[in-house]
Amino acid sequence: MNFITSKKSLVMALSSALLLTACGGGGGSDGGSDKSADTGSSSSPDTSNSSETVSPTVPNDTYTPSKPTISPETSEPTTPTPSDTNTTNTKPVLKTEVDMRGVESKSHKGAAQVGSNLLSSQRQACALGGMADNDELTKIATQHAQYIQHVFSNSSPTIFNAHGEEEISDIRNWTGKNNPFFTGTSFKDRLLKARYSNLAYGVVENISRVTYYSSAGKVASPDYAAHSMTKSLLAAPYHMRLLVTPNLSQTGSGMIAYKPYGKAADKSQGYVLVNASSADKKTENRTVSGLFTYPCTDVVDTNTALYNEFPSPVAGTGRNLGTDPIGQPIYINMPSAKSIKVSNIKFRDVKRNIDVPVDLLDYSNDPHKRTAYELPKNEAFILPLTDSLQSCEKGRRKGKNCGLYGDSEYQVSFDVLVDNKTQETKKITFTTGEVNY
Repeated sequence: MNFITSKKSLVMALSSALLLTACGGGGGSDGGSDKSADTGSSSSPDTSNSSETVSPTVPNDTYTPSKPTISPETSEPTTPTPSDTNTTNTKPVLKTEVDMRGVESKSHKGAAQVGSNLLSSQRQACALGGMADNDELTKIATQHAQYIQHVFSNSSPTIFNAHGEEEISDIRNWTGKNNPFFTGTSFKDRLLKARYSNLAYGVVENISRVTYYSSAGKVASPDYAAHSMTKSLLAAPYHMRLLVTPNLSQTGSGMIAYKPYGKAADKSQGYVLVNASSADKKTENRTVSGLFTYPCTDVVDTNTALYNEFPSPVAGTGRNLGTDPIGQPIYINMPSAKSIKVSNIKFRDVKRNIDVPVDLLDYSNDPHKRTAYELPKNEAFILPLTDSLQSCEKGRRKGKNCGLYGDSEYQVSFDVLVDNKTQETKKITFTTGEVNY
């Protein structure tokens, strides 16, 4: 997660290596990990992230925002449609397995659109406003996705900052300006070079990278992979909170398929998904009244589990998310309040008629105070502790903890004390998708 400020807030979140084996993460690293399946393929995301703070920046007055230039292509910016005209669609993408040999190593525009649509529809379902497709952001996201795939299709980096394009000494042939898709060392540099027209109003970039392995040579289709990778971002607390920022109104994604370096091309498949979303002049001050959550009532097809994130939402507890995941977190925010205190939490599995134990992550117990990741006093997360659940349905992990149960309805209720004065009660119901491993 990389925070950059430009007039309002320009932020970037990083999520990488979405698979069962815990990947390297932290301090700007992006460690890819492979997942071996007993049979066929699998799509079991795990999330790892990195962050740093960058000094405030203001767009250079010599730039002409209306004519962004993106190497190697140029285009006029899109005229976005109003965000409230987007069609809400929270239905899951059907799982499709394809022969790896048929997955072309190229940009998959349709799959990228799946990711953008899911982010937009999930926001809209929670009354946060959908996001219009923006060609500028699509080109910026796709170019950076191409940079990342070029690195991983030609090398196996031990340390890699997925949101940067700096030269790495031991793989300099594939990084920095030696990479044909280089457009700027930092996210800020890439936005400035592209002369992104909404730069001053806030931008969020999320990056997911996954490597599938299957002895049978079958793999999730690009569309399904993009859907799963996007869901994983919405299950990672420090990334979820950025993706549901109320003022976002524009979005664009890039989805690239590639063959991982040094792995059998008929048994391994890599994907990179980059999404960039921003506010614009009309929405820069848009907020919501009252309390909102994600997931909100009637959201469907969420992840069942969170396997990794940096910074870790369970830091200091001794929990290893890679082996002992938690369930889909619940984000709580009240923009109009100075502080909130959440209590009396009930997290109920409707089908099984059982209560799921929870932890609360808020300002009072935030393990990342006095860092760039510190939670504001008006935000909190409910973290379902699923250790005792036997939610894994297949393979070597059958009967173990895979977070919440798949395709199941959960009712969550809690009280909120607002600014130490008034108390509200909130209840939501959401439904998980298939189990993610």
